[in-house]
Amino acid sequence: MSVEQQTDPLEQAADWQIRLAEEPQAYAEFEAWLAADERHRQAWQQMQAMLGALGDVPARAVAHPSLRTARRPVTGSRRRRRWPQAALAGAVLALIIAVAPQASLFWRADYSTATAITREVRLSDGSRVLLAPDSAISLSAGSPRQVTLLKGQAYFEVAPDPARPFVASAGEMSVRVLGTAFDLNLQGQRSEVALQHGQVQVENARKQSSLQLSERLLPGERLQVDWASGKVQRSTLDPARVAAWRQHMLYVEDLSVAEVVGRMQRYVPGWIVVADSALASRRISGVFDLRDPDRALQALARSLNVPLQTVTPWLRVL
Repeated sequence: MSVEQQTDPLEQAADWQIRLAEEPQAYAEFEAWLAADERHRQAWQQMQAMLGALGDVPARAVAHPSLRTARRPVTGSRRRRRWPQAALAGAVLALIIAVAPQASLFWRADYSTATAITREVRLSDGSRVLLAPDSAISLSAGSPRQVTLLKGQAYFEVAPDPARPFVASAGEMSVRVLGTAFDLNLQGQRSEVALQHGQVQVENARKQSSLQLSERLLPGERLQVDWASGKVQRSTLDPARVAAWRQHMLYVEDLSVAEVVGRMQRYVPGWIVVADSALASRRISGVFDLRDPDRALQALARSLNVPLQTVTPWLRVL
C-alpha cells in the first residue's frame, strides 16, 4: 500500500518516516504530500513531537527535510533484506503509541537514567541504590526507606535499621527488608527480584490485587511475577550473578525474545522492534556482553537465525 492509499494521516506520516530513511530522493514527493493537506503537516509534526519527547531520539534523526539534513543513500547491501515498507511503518506507529506514555514516568521520578547510563543514589538513611540504564525511581515524601521503581532496574544495598524496614516496590510487587542487597527489575507487566545476601519478604504492593503474594527469599533466590497471566516463578542463581548488569553482562535463562530485547533496549539509543509475534514469544538462554550493545544485538539475531534490519540509526527491526 502506497503512502497516498493510507487513510489515517498519522499512518501516512509513519510511512513517510520509513520511506525517507530508505529513499532520500523521495523528498520532493514528501514535500508535495506535506503541502497537499494541512492535516498531513499536523500529523507529521505530531509524530515528530512524540518521537522527540521520548528523549532517546536524536534531533537529527527526525529533522524536517527543509533543514537540509544530509543523509546517505541506502546501498544495495542494506536493501538486500528489507522489511516491507507497510510493516515498518506499522512498527513505527505501534512503538509511538506504546512508548510515548512512558515518557511521563520520568516527570514523576526523583532519580532517573538515560540510555546506556547508570547512576548511584545515596539515600539519607545510608542505603545505596544503583540505577540501571533507562530506569527511574521515586522516593516517598514521608520516609527515605520507601522507594518505588517506576521503570527499568535497580540494585539496592540497604542500611540495617531494625526499627524501620526498607520497602521497595515494582509494579504490584513489594519487597520488605531490614538490611540486605538485592536487584529489582520492572519490565511491562513483569516484576522480578533477585537476592544477593540477607533476606527479603515479597508481598503485594496493593491489598486488592487478584494475585496474592507472600514469599521469603534467601541469598541466590529469584522471584519472577507476571501480573498479566498470574504466573509466579521461583528459581535459584549464583549470588555473584545478581545484578550482573553492573559488570555490563546480561545472563538470560529461559526468557522470551521480547524480554531479552527489552533488557538490551536500555543500552541501545532509539528502539528495537520485534516484528513477528511468534519470534517475540520464543524462549532463549544465553550470555550477552553489553559493553558493545550493537554487537550483543547482532549476536542475538544470529542465535535466532533472523536478519537484523537497521532502518534508521534509531530504529532496528528483528
